[in-house]
Order: sequence, then C-alpha cells, then structure tokens
Amino acid sequence: MEHQPLTVSQVAHDIGRSRTTVQRLLKSGYLRRFKGGIAESSFEAFLREHPHLVPYTKLPPAQREWLVLNGFPDPTASVKVPSVRGLLE
Repeated sequence: MEHQPLTVSQVAHDIGRSRTTVQRLLKSGYLRRFKGGIAESSFEAFLREHPHLVPYTKLPPAQREWLVLNGFPDPTASVKVPSVRGLLE
C-alpha cells in the first residue's frame, strides 16, 4: 500500500496552527514535501523533535490526547512517569 501525502490543511488542523504557519515550517525545513503534500514521516519527526512548536495547551483535549497516545511528547504535561521499581523484586 502506497502512503498518501498529508495536506497542509490536515497538518495545520492536527497541530492547531494556521496553513500559513505550516507553509513556513515547510519553507524552514521542519517539514518535507512528498508528492505535492507533506511526508507523513516528516510530520512524525517534526512532532517528536520539535514539540515546543506545537501549542498543546491550545489544542482541544481530543487532539492533544491523540498526539500523546501516538507517542508524541507533550511538554506541557505534568504527569509523573510511572516507576517499575519493586515490580521485579
């Protein structure tokens, strides 16, 4: 199955930014083009490497949760990482 590129509108919606901001991210090299859109791998790398550019606090809870559940860090979260200490003893 061939991957389809993401549209500028899709990416803008997913990160809570405008289409103009996404165009700037493309121009700055944060995102890469793929077949007239945005490469999904580029978008995933952007989310992992530049979470500070995503306004997590302004995103609706469902979008923020979707990003976190898919493994992308939310720098605004204040949740303590669970410990496995004592589980193996």
